[in-house]
Amino acid sequence: MYEGKKVKLRSFELSDLDCIMKDWNKIHLRRELGPVVPHSRSEREAWIRKTWENRQKGQAFVFAIEELATGDFLGHASLNSVTKINRTAKVSIAIYDDKNRGQGFGTDALKVLLTIGFDYLNLHRIGLNVFNTNPGAHKVYENVGFKKVGELRHTDFVEGKYVNDIVMDLLEDEWRALK
Repeated sequence: MYEGKKVKLRSFELSDLDCIMKDWNKIHLRRELGPVVPHSRSEREAWIRKTWENRQKGQAFVFAIEELATGDFLGHASLNSVTKINRTAKVSIAIYDDKNRGQGFGTDALKVLLTIGFDYLNLHRIGLNVFNTNPGAHKVYENVGFKKVGELRHTDFVEGKYVNDIVMDLLEDEWRALK
């Protein structure tokens, strides 16, 4: 539905379950998204159904990321914790399969998601949290215009140690200036 240069963002469908489950429980993805526990197929199905409910309520907008050239499923992009009064939301992006990372899909999906947030949902501020152990994602967010505004210490326990959450955000006027 929403297209960038490399990806399209569209609603999740139950037919996406096989693609999701192919990578969802791999440790590299669970480590980045947390918590590091496996999810069942029925849990992911319930999650898809919940994305539909949340969208209808205006609470969250979760999209499947699809490669524009091939139609291949790549991951998800979401605007969560949407607060209409404050005009804020939190963003999340995940490219599931390692082979699809580093090709600009996440960056393009993030740009499309920001367009949705600022141009269609009338948001003023979009924030995010990213583990300090995920420098690739941190770099993507900075390149798109997000600014580090703080760091929460020892927020998650991953692989035997605590990691910090880097807090970043982007304001509507900053994003428009970058366009």
